[in-house]
Amino acid sequence: MLVECGADFLGFPLEPHHGDGDVNLADATAIIRAIQPPVFGVLITYSNSAGKVTSVCRSLGVSVVQLHGGVAVDEIRRMRELSPDLHVVKTLVVRENNLPQLIEEVNGVEQYVDAFLTDTFDQETGRWGATGKTHDWSISRRIVECASRPVILAGGLTPENVHRAISEVGPAGVDVHTGVEDARGRKNRKLVERFVEQARKAFTSI
Repeated sequence: MLVECGADFLGFPLEPHHGDGDVNLADATAIIRAIQPPVFGVLITYSNSAGKVTSVCRSLGVSVVQLHGGVAVDEIRRMRELSPDLHVVKTLVVRENNLPQLIEEVNGVEQYVDAFLTDTFDQETGRWGATGKTHDWSISRRIVECASRPVILAGGLTPENVHRAISEVGPAGVDVHTGVEDARGRKNRKLVERFVEQARKAFTSI
């Protein structure tokens, strides 16, 4: 359904974080191997081990990984050595007034990654990602301006706000999770279709 609606990448979070129940490795592998280019599966991982990340990527058959946890620069560099063809997306967790720290992180790691993804930190729960909350888009805008790599915008995006978010931030792409789910927590076709439609309209105008 997501492919039919126009999604370009499908993310698979395989390591539970803060109690999330994620898809298991066997099911993810079956789905990913059924996906055909130009759509690709993405491993979303909180692992900070280069060996573990590259091993799971090989098992899944994915060429893109989103590092959503805290990973040392040396481990990311080692990932490139272990798997030179792996495309690495590094999450940047946007908190209140932490732009200087994010710029420092970008400068320290961008030579080893292919893209960044800015996501929201929820101070109430301690979660980052899948919070359903937006962050200060001006911070993501500054990351777009400063980084030499593409920046993907995430965090609280919906069919209603994605056009404005893209116009204000100017990202290379957008990421959505809870913003296209129904009350049962399942992806809703109409919401996905509207999200993709609004996103594509915005990208043609920036």
